[in-house]
Amino acid sequence: MDVWKRSVRYLIRKKGKNMLLFLIFFLVSAFLLICFLILDGTEQAAKDLRSNIGAAFYIRPYAQMNFDRGEVSEGAAPVVTQQSIEEIISAAGGILKTYNTEHYGYAKSSRIHFLPGTEDSAENNMGRVTAVRDSELMDVFLNKEYTLISGRHIRPEDDGKILISAELAAENDLKIGDVITLTHAGLGQQDGSYVDTIPEKTAFADAEIVGIFQCDGAVESADAPTAGKAVNHIISDGRMLVHLQEQQEGVYEGEIAFYVTDPLALDDFLERVAALDSIDWENHILRENDFEYTKIAGQLQKLQHLAMTFIVAASALSIAVLMLVLSMRIRGRIREAGIYLAVGKTKAEIIGQFAMETGLLLTLGFLTAVLLTVFSTHKFGGFMFGDFINETALPLSAGDYMKPDALRYGAVFAGALGAVLVAVVLTGSIILRLKPKEILTKMS
Repeated sequence: MDVWKRSVRYLIRKKGKNMLLFLIFFLVSAFLLICFLILDGTEQAAKDLRSNIGAAFYIRPYAQMNFDRGEVSEGAAPVVTQQSIEEIISAAGGILKTYNTEHYGYAKSSRIHFLPGTEDSAENNMGRVTAVRDSELMDVFLNKEYTLISGRHIRPEDDGKILISAELAAENDLKIGDVITLTHAGLGQQDGSYVDTIPEKTAFADAEIVGIFQCDGAVESADAPTAGKAVNHIISDGRMLVHLQEQQEGVYEGEIAFYVTDPLALDDFLERVAALDSIDWENHILRENDFEYTKIAGQLQKLQHLAMTFIVAASALSIAVLMLVLSMRIRGRIREAGIYLAVGKTKAEIIGQFAMETGLLLTLGFLTAVLLTVFSTHKFGGFMFGDFINETALPLSAGDYMKPDALRYGAVFAGALGAVLVAVVLTGSIILRLKPKEILTKMS
C-alpha cells in the first residue's frame, strides 16, 4: 500500500483525533486570509485615495513693501508668465492633472446695475472681475463659499463667457444665455470717495452668461465698496480682461494653482519647481495642499500595521501550536512507526506519510477557510471600509476592497504548506534520531 492510501485510511479511521488539527488549520487559514485581504484592500484603497484626492500647490505673488525716508509704498505687482507655466508643466513629468490661472480687474456695463455698497455712486458702480482658466477650481467654489446653482463653470477653451451671482441676475433681470457688454474700469479713492480710475471708456467686450452662483458662504466687510461685495463679483474666462485691456496676454498677477495626480510626488515636484529661474522667488511663495491626504492616509496605515501585526502574531502562535500538536501526535505514534520499520518501511517513508496526512488536513482546512472568505468578504469589507469610503468618495464600493484574489490565496497556501512540512520534519526528528532497536524497545 503506498503512502497516499495509508494517509487517507488513517485520516478516515482516526477522524476524532484529526478533527483538532483540522480546526487549527481552518481557523488559522481563515484568519490569515482575512488579514491578507485587509492588507491588500488598504493598499488598493491608498492607491485609489492618492489618485482620487490628488494634491495641489500654488504660486502666490506678493508685492514687496518699499521704505523710503519714513514712507511706505508698495512695489510693482509680481507676475507669472505663460512661459513659466509651460516650464512647470514640463517639469511635472506627466503627474500634472491640470492648472488654473487667476487675474483681477474691474468692469462696468450699461446693462448692469451693481448692488450698492458703501458710498455707492454712478461713477463707482462697478463689479470686481476674476478671470480664470477653470472656475470650478477656484477656492471660493472648493471651499463652498460660492455654489453654482444653474448653468456651467468656466472652461479653459471659453472666450467671452462669465458667471454672475443670483442676486445680481435678479437685480438686472438676467438669465443664462444673455449677452451683455462690459467695459473696463478701475477702483480708486479721491478725496475720501471711491472713483473710477478709467473715466474714458475705450475697451469693450461682449460676455455671455453661462452660469449663476449663490455666494451665501462669502465673508465680506460691512463697509465694502460696491466692487468689493461678493454679489457683484463677476467670474470670467481667461481672456476677458485681455479684451478689456486690463491684462497682458499670457501674464498673470493672481495665484496660479497646479493639481497633481499623486500626493506622494508633491514634494519632489516642488523641488523641481523651486529650481526654475524664470520665476522671481523673492516676490512669490509656494504653498502646498495635499487635501488632508496625510491625515486620511494615516487611518489606512494604522489598519495596515494592525493587519501586519495580526499576521505576524497569528503565524508565530500557529507555528508554536502546530509544533506542540504534531509533537504529541508523533510521540503517540511511536508504536506505529516501529511496526512500519519492522515490515521494511524506511524512516523517510514514515515521515512522508505523516507529512501527507498533515498536508491533506491543511488542504481541507484551507479550502473550507477559502469558502468562508469568498462568501463573507464583501460584507466584511463593508464593515471594515464602509465609513472610510463614505468619507473619501473613493471610486470602488467598500466590498470591492476585500475582493478574493486567487494569487493571494495560492501564496498563502504555499507558505502554510511549506511551514507545515518543515514542522512535520522537525517534530518527526524524534523518529529520525532513534534506531529501529530503540523504537522497538519503546514499543515494549
